[in-house]
Amino acid sequence: MGLKACHPVADQATCVPNKLFNEIIISRILLLYSLFILATGIIVESPSGFLYGMRRIIYSSSALTTDYMELASPGTAMINAGIMTLFYYLILKLSQVRLSGATLAAFFMLSGFSLFGKNLFSAVPISAGVFLYSVITKKRFKDYALLALFGTCLGPLISTVAFHIGLPLGQGILYAYLLGLLSGFLLPPLSNLVAGLHQGHTLYNLGFAAGLYSVFVVIIMRLIGYSFLRQDITYVMDSIFLLIWLLILLILLFLAGIILDNFRLIVVDDKYKLQRFKPKYNLLTRYKHLLSRSGRLVMDFPDDYGISLTLINMGLTGLIAVTYALIVGGNLNGPIIGAILSVVGFAAYGKHPLNIMPILLGVLLLNLLSGNNYASTFAVISGLLGTNLAPMAGRFGILPGLLTGMVHMIVVPYVGILHAGVNLYNNGLSGGLVATVLVPIFSYLERHKFLPRHFLSRIFSLLRKSIFPD
Repeated sequence: MGLKACHPVADQATCVPNKLFNEIIISRILLLYSLFILATGIIVESPSGFLYGMRRIIYSSSALTTDYMELASPGTAMINAGIMTLFYYLILKLSQVRLSGATLAAFFMLSGFSLFGKNLFSAVPISAGVFLYSVITKKRFKDYALLALFGTCLGPLISTVAFHIGLPLGQGILYAYLLGLLSGFLLPPLSNLVAGLHQGHTLYNLGFAAGLYSVFVVIIMRLIGYSFLRQDITYVMDSIFLLIWLLILLILLFLAGIILDNFRLIVVDDKYKLQRFKPKYNLLTRYKHLLSRSGRLVMDFPDDYGISLTLINMGLTGLIAVTYALIVGGNLNGPIIGAILSVVGFAAYGKHPLNIMPILLGVLLLNLLSGNNYASTFAVISGLLGTNLAPMAGRFGILPGLLTGMVHMIVVPYVGILHAGVNLYNNGLSGGLVATVLVPIFSYLERHKFLPRHFLSRIFSLLRKSIFPD
């Protein structure tokens, strides 16, 4: 189609992305989004309720599935998410990370899981461990800053050691923070190691690495004699407030993309200014091109298509996630909203409507065939977060995508037993294992043209020749 990359402050009339413009807009979005969550929580929660709720959040194990909306309150859960996002927004700015689609993915996932498992107490030592790794290896922290965000998925491990294995309070916190430093230190090399196993076909690479690590730690602690408390605390939505909040967020993202699509960044007297312009390719043409991408790592949509089209994709993909949750009868609680926000974030980094739908349908189909409760919180978030396998559908096709979703739903309940819920990215571990097994099989079929799409192509070719013979 002729879409090409361009340099910062280049003419967007002849190319799609403008990286400096992208960074400016992404920075504004991250800040406004953090304030939006925080303000929502402050409006609906009283100061006394917040203090009581935060105390419950910090002292809980936060293991899967601990819904902060039920453990504390919806307002407190949102304030916790706002505090987390503002803190890590500051970390990103201080570390001078290049803001991109990966940043949006990490940030939205952080906010989502801060509704049911992440808090500042358990997150800080892990992020500090990632920073320590960069110092000892003499590498720039900004190259690992996003791992510091993703790595907070091991927060329940820290909270469990600190408060729930029978140690004195001071000793428990000390051991927990030392374990957090060690965990954060090991995550960067582990994430690099496992990336080659799935060849970019799961978007939650860090979840795969953290999952394997957490299984190892839990096995050792169980051998020593410690036990792990798992709980299933979920909120029952008693109003449409959370749905309205989600829809407002998604519509704002979509509208922001539409508006920004008509602007570019130019230099006037050594100053950057916004200028109206008409893109060379219309919006639908560019979005059609985005939808043709597999989503396989690394696929950064702001870099490839600009921030405007990325925001539109985030809004639309998020609406599909909300629709899926509502159609199957899911209750909009902390885990489900968190999973939806994760889908929204990764719609800047590989996910789009066409590659997530086969995974969602595969998970739903397996639940229907097996008689599982497809409306349960576990089943709904397994579908939503199972879209980390979207590149499987994007590369190999709809039917392999359906099969991948079904296999994921078979595997995901069992891997959670191995890590006792102390790894929040349970679907990342399952997705990594599924991709590691299925990618070689599907790749072999692809090389020998035995995938379903190849058979369909042959059938259509035969039909065409029979109807229109030479």
